[in-house]
Amino acid sequence: MLNKNACAVAVALALVASGASAGNVSASMTVLQSDGASWVENLSGLLAVDAQNNFSMVQGTGTTGFYQNGAFVSAADATVHADYWQWTAATVDSAGSWGWHSAQTLNGSTPATTDASNPWQSGVKLQDAAGHGDPDMIYAVSAINNTDLTQTYSFTFGEAIAPIVSGDNSTYADMAGALTSRSTSGAGASITPVNSSGIQRFELSADNGSSFVNAGVDVGQAVTIGSGTSALGTVSATNPNGPSGQSWNYMRLLSSFTLSAKSAASLTGFASITPVPEPSTGLMLLSGLGMFGTMLLRRRHGTSK
Repeated sequence: MLNKNACAVAVALALVASGASAGNVSASMTVLQSDGASWVENLSGLLAVDAQNNFSMVQGTGTTGFYQNGAFVSAADATVHADYWQWTAATVDSAGSWGWHSAQTLNGSTPATTDASNPWQSGVKLQDAAGHGDPDMIYAVSAINNTDLTQTYSFTFGEAIAPIVSGDNSTYADMAGALTSRSTSGAGASITPVNSSGIQRFELSADNGSSFVNAGVDVGQAVTIGSGTSALGTVSATNPNGPSGQSWNYMRLLSSFTLSAKSAASLTGFASITPVPEPSTGLMLLSGLGMFGTMLLRRRHGTSK
């Protein structure tokens, strides 16, 4: 039987896999609470793809400002889908973002609005998501756990690779962020990766997102703090010998972690795959540069005579 954390990741990956076959870009979020409550969101509609296969987060100023049940709506409808995303415009101190919160508050009610005495059980901000098919991806998210329970968050972003990467390659990833304790009892806060190898994982697919292999650049370990806010620092990983032997045509970036009670985390991540020229290609390039240099020297000598 899968444990609860693994279930959250499995749901997120299933959403991305289904979206991969339907288009070039897919995204999802899953929140799983330790009492069994869960929330699943398809975020693919919040991403726009251009003609060059680059994607970026849709800016809410060009929409209705409400995104619910996988579509933009004129106003949120709690009878159809209690949870929804709402655009917050940029200010002098922060960029615009899509904000989400659970329909349920701490006492289990589902009011239209709430206050500090009875906040939403969970809150999320999607501050950025973008990528280039040639190929790299970035994201920026933040999550708040207002309960006395643990909550597991999984964010997944997938994109088609164009042109396809075949042969030798190198992969790279980095992640940074901050962890905050919101406890008034001095309990501190912790963030723990669902996958033992790291919070963030970069994966590649040779069948358009039906199956994936690990790119070997997992980053982000468990962190615990006593109080206040602490920067997680930037962690990175490079795999000079990325997965090879197949033609990679799809990639996904997964950020999956568990937050302790009354804590918050913000994360930014990046990942890329870079083709490595074959030795013969490199020799041809060097040879070409050498011939070009010789021609320049001859021209210079010819001019000086």
